[in-house]
Amino acid sequence: MDQPYSRIADALLDYQYWSPRDPQQNVYDDTGWTFGEAANVQVVRVTDTKVLDAAMQPVSGEVRSAGGVVGAGSIYLVNANADNNLITLRYRLRKASFDAAEDSFEAAGKKFNRGSFIIRNATTDEVNKVATELGVQAYAVATAPTVKTHPVKAARVAIMHTWQSTQDEGWWRIAFDQMGVPYDYVSTQNVAKDSDLNKMYDVIVFGPGGGNANAVIQGRPMYGNPIPWKKTELTPNLGGFASTDDMRPGLGYAGLMNLQNFVKNGGVFIGADDSASFAVSTGFTPGVSIQNSSRLRAIGDLLKTRMVDATSPVAYGYGDTLSVYCFNGPIFNVSNVAGGGGFGGRRGGGGGGRATGRGTLEDPDVVQGRPPAELPEPPPSVEVWEAAPINEEQRRNLVGLIPPAQRPRVILRWGNANELLVSGLLDGGDEIAQHAAVIDSPLDRGHVVLFSMNPFWRGQTSGSYSLVFNTILNFDNLNAGRRVDDR
Repeated sequence: MDQPYSRIADALLDYQYWSPRDPQQNVYDDTGWTFGEAANVQVVRVTDTKVLDAAMQPVSGEVRSAGGVVGAGSIYLVNANADNNLITLRYRLRKASFDAAEDSFEAAGKKFNRGSFIIRNATTDEVNKVATELGVQAYAVATAPTVKTHPVKAARVAIMHTWQSTQDEGWWRIAFDQMGVPYDYVSTQNVAKDSDLNKMYDVIVFGPGGGNANAVIQGRPMYGNPIPWKKTELTPNLGGFASTDDMRPGLGYAGLMNLQNFVKNGGVFIGADDSASFAVSTGFTPGVSIQNSSRLRAIGDLLKTRMVDATSPVAYGYGDTLSVYCFNGPIFNVSNVAGGGGFGGRRGGGGGGRATGRGTLEDPDVVQGRPPAELPEPPPSVEVWEAAPINEEQRRNLVGLIPPAQRPRVILRWGNANELLVSGLLDGGDEIAQHAAVIDSPLDRGHVVLFSMNPFWRGQTSGSYSLVFNTILNFDNLNAGRRVDDR
């Protein structure tokens, strides 16, 4: 035990309380500390008092992971481990060329996860300076690894808010500010006035807290006088970077069409909790529906999720499980048919009729004037988070059948009922158990990414930040790794 105090503290912080090298395992309680057990880390109580005899010195300032460039070469490799500083690295090195590996690989004697950065067109001094400040390890190599890649651009981001409430999405802004992610802060009123949002933005983030779809579109009642939020002689502390002459008007139907056209023309829309419900209920996600809850009470819980599609760029750097914050999140169902019908899974819609669409299960399946035919095979059993496959007759005749490349892609699902609760108050958890938790839903040339959770909750859920940051980093390549079939 001859290590200095700073290294002992770093080890304790790294493996017992929080893990900057594996932040996807972070699980927080209300104090901000993490649970080592939930992070799959073995925590052992030290009872040997000799540990107090080790040479120690006070640590001033912030304890950071070691970072910088190791090795020699003009190409730099950075492992994808869901470290939130990876998005900071991208924006700090704007002039460099970044690519993301679409599969794992080995190089420089190390194993690199899917999504790892391959950086070019930057000097060693530039990369080393930023990587050291961020605690990010970069490995310099002379030759790039042989692996399929796609570019990682510095996306143009807007965070959209209503004038109903800005508290919940305010925590998203704090996280973006802390991680150095530049963005424009726009209101639904701004979006209503601009019919070409793609010329300014690649990603529009709509954080939770804006209310239901009607509240977002209609805004506040237009009775009485305008309600301004702006800096005046009487209100010198209001306004600033966000102001309006009247807080009452909402998005409006013109704004709704502007948002939908933004996605259809190649933009990415991110919604969580009620803003995800807004996207579903207003037609952004043809193959996603929301199941009404009758018993679920998830009152600010930590719930377990399980990985479904690790090849999605949204999931880069994450493991098989992740504990996230949930406050009665929407219960998603997915379907291969627009509107959520089409003989869905065991908790989806449309499962009470025949595959032919003729009558109920009790009616004779006979068409008048035609000889009887054998009944088609029943659809195979599917999991709760899956869309039911399409049979040949449905493929020929079913109205609203979504093309395979446009069908919802489930990335994370909620855990099984017997493992769902990590911490908090949960009742009726079986209603949400196994349902989709994170969905990438294509819409024409763009994508809508839905969260049945709040990835940014009061600055404490940093382990789930990278689900959103990954979406932003890979905004124009979210189809990477996607398996397209016509099942």
